[in-house]
Amino acid sequence: MKIIGKTDGGLLLSATETELANLVGFYYSGSNGCPKFEPGMEIVVHQMYNQLRELKSNEVQLAQVATKLRMVADLLQLNDPVMRKMTGGEAVE
Repeated sequence: MKIIGKTDGGLLLSATETELANLVGFYYSGSNGCPKFEPGMEIVVHQMYNQLRELKSNEVQLAQVATKLRMVADLLQLNDPVMRKMTGGEAVE
């Protein structure tokens, strides 16, 4: 993305469609659900910024939740051969 000029309301930017797709949360412009970029289209960046800011400000809590979710997922996996046999899964020998 490159700043190519200034207007009364801000800056005039040059960006590839991939850069715009990344900006709105998609891997590339051909991704399923990615909007078709047209002249005059408005991209509301402050909403994306707010979400990223919230994620960053809650980084410690989110890491703790992720750890707890991994522990719960590990508990839910039936790795015990006896339990797997009882629930109809194949027992690991």
